[in-house]
Amino acid sequence: MKYFILTKYKYTRGYEHDMPANERCKNGFDDLEQAKQAVAALKHLNHRPDMVSFIIVQETTDTRTAV
Repeated sequence: MKYFILTKYKYTRGYEHDMPANERCKNGFDDLEQAKQAVAALKHLNHRPDMVSFIIVQETTDTRTAV
C-alpha cells in the first residue's frame, strides 16, 4: 500500500486540499514511517503554519469510499 501526503489549506470560507509540489510526495511512500518523516520536513519548511497543515492518506483498492 502507498501513503500520500495532502496539503490542507485553511481559508475563511472553508478548506482546500492539494498535493505538495515535491516529486517524492506525488509518487507516494511505501512506508508509513517515511510519510511521517516527510510531513515533519514539510512542517519545518512551511512558512504559514497557521493556514496550512498536512495529512497522510492511505491508498485503498476500493475507490468508492474514503477513510
